[in-house]
This record gives sequence, C-alpha cells and structure tokens, in this order.
Amino acid sequence: ANGARVYFVAAPEIPLMDVRIVFSAGSARDGQHVGLANLTNDLLLEGTADLDADAFNRELGRTGARLSNATARDMAYLNLRTLVDPVYATPALALLRASIGQPRFAPAALERVKARTLMALRHKAQSPAAIADDVFYAQLYPAHPYGTPTDGTPTSVPTLTHAEVVAFHARHYVARNAVIAIVGALDRAAAETIAAELAR
Repeated sequence: ANGARVYFVAAPEIPLMDVRIVFSAGSARDGQHVGLANLTNDLLLEGTADLDADAFNRELGRTGARLSNATARDMAYLNLRTLVDPVYATPALALLRASIGQPRFAPAALERVKARTLMALRHKAQSPAAIADDVFYAQLYPAHPYGTPTDGTPTSVPTLTHAEVVAFHARHYVARNAVIAIVGALDRAAAETIAAELAR
C-alpha cells in the first residue's frame, strides 16, 4: 500500500525464510558525499531507537537469525534469514523493521564505523585487484557517480557527518523506494503481512 514492490516465492521444503529489502540507495546517490550511501547502510546494524549496538546484537543472537547488509552502485539492501517458527521469526523481523525504520545513528557508532571503513580502505589500497577495479570504473565513468568508489575514499569518509547520514536515510529508505523479496516456508497471506510490516 505504501508503494514497495514485493516478490514472493513459496519454498516449503525447509523451515526457513529469507527476506531481502532492497532500496535504490546505492553509491550513485552519494552526490558530493562519496561513501555516504555505504556509511548509512552500515549504520543500520548499529542499533535502533530502543537498542544500542550491543543490545541489538544480543537480541538478534537470541533469535538465531542472520542479518546482513551491503551497498552497491545502484542499491543498498538488508537480508534476513530466520526460521519460520514465530518464536524466532517474529522478533527477528521486528529487529529488521526497527533497523530500517528507526536506526539509532549514535554519534559513537558513526565514528566507529567511519574508522572501520578507513581501515578497510587501507587494506584495499594493498590489493591490486581492488585498485584495478576502482581505476576501471573511474575511467569507464568519468565525471559520473559510477566512477567513484562505493565505499568512499580516505579523504571523503572522515568528512561525512551525522546530519548527512540522517538526511540520506530519510530521503532514500522509504517504502516507495524499496523492493521486498520473500522466499520461504510460508504462504502468500503471511508474506503479505511481513511485507506490509516492513513497508510501513
């Protein structure tokens, strides 16, 4: 009802469910703030309005679910894999929903994730394949968002601010900008309920 597109495939063979929610929020949306999309997506797993990062991870651990995320040039996504038993699925889905709709964006988490990104960039600078990949895209797409590294640069990442993250999230992490894919041992009615909750 809020504009998200939803794809569902029933797979009753194994009592698991995969839910992926994809936003048109990749690095092509960075504008002048190279690395902002990647930073925003990383911070979604660093706590919610009600839970700091440690509490969030403890609650996720209790469900036995796996929650992952990633950013590419055209998209950013979160992926949840959980048992379909409501004892596990209900709290896991609630954490996914809160991480998308009510991220904490704590200043301490922001600085921690920026530091982690800078460390990853230093390692990347020692990888010939990673260097070649960045040069390839820069040459293929000069003066275009595709030409900048998805994870930012050593000079751009430190300049990214809390306000920029909050604004990017508010602009791009909305239902009309989302595609939800659900695969698992559940019926269409259950899938519709999950999609409606995630796209509130």
